[in-house]
Amino acid sequence: MMITPPVTEGGGLLGSLPHDCRRNILSYISPTELYSGYAATSRLCHADSLDAQLPQTFFGEFHVTGRGETEINMESLLERISHTSFLNAWQSPRSHMKIVSHERDGAVVKTKADDLTFEEMQVQASALSFRSITSLDLSVSHYKQGGNLNRVLPRGITWLLSTMMPNLIELDLSNLHGGPINEGDSISELALFNATNCPNLTKVVWNNRVGGGYFLRGRDLKTLTNLREMWADNLVCDWRYDKLFAPLLSQFFDENSIIQRFFFFACNGKLERVSLLGGSYVKVGTSDAIKFPQMSLIRFVRN
Repeated sequence: MMITPPVTEGGGLLGSLPHDCRRNILSYISPTELYSGYAATSRLCHADSLDAQLPQTFFGEFHVTGRGETEINMESLLERISHTSFLNAWQSPRSHMKIVSHERDGAVVKTKADDLTFEEMQVQASALSFRSITSLDLSVSHYKQGGNLNRVLPRGITWLLSTMMPNLIELDLSNLHGGPINEGDSISELALFNATNCPNLTKVVWNNRVGGGYFLRGRDLKTLTNLREMWADNLVCDWRYDKLFAPLLSQFFDENSIIQRFFFFACNGKLERVSLLGGSYVKVGTSDAIKFPQMSLIRFVRN
């Protein structure tokens, strides 16, 4: 929705409306349109944009790629985050961070090979903290077309963000794929947002997740000791994402399996609400998605 703002000092036609009406109209435009377009047209518009009750005052976008960059450069990213203007911009009341520019033509951008070592990045990141951020949106657009597009967010980004937001309450990873888990790899997207980094995290939304079956065990959720809500509608568990654990899928979906498992059996004991609407899995050796059988859902509810 684009608004053609008034150009007169008094605000023109829009300025003749009551202030609460103007606030309601402005609440529907993006922060970029509000601050870069509308606010620059008159004194009244500028004053309107500073209204503390506008939802945009709590919302902000964070570009993880710099201007002209096609990959995420961790070194330049840390430099931008460390700048005083950036630190000042992410203070209270701003509490919701939306990550942008991490998607190109349906694929998630990759990180560029940097000269910085992990230890060097860790030193820089340890000095950064965005305590006002309680909601983090890492989601990308829902891509329905096929193909082998990379939809896995680089671990360096999830690591960096998780270490800087100690008061995070809600996390949205919708439409991202779950990274493959190889033998000996215990670090996952969710495990990085553990109780040490984000002790207040209580809600995770990961709708349209495509990934391996290991996710169903819930060990990633166990590190989130205060997690109470998990929304994973249209979840697809595909054995090709973590072939090491592919044989374990039968424990969830085969009623003749010697070992019978229920979803998220290894998660923390505080989980209260889980949504798996439209969930499906890809049977080992095939490429076709099958809806979660009723017996698997009943077993989960009972346990």
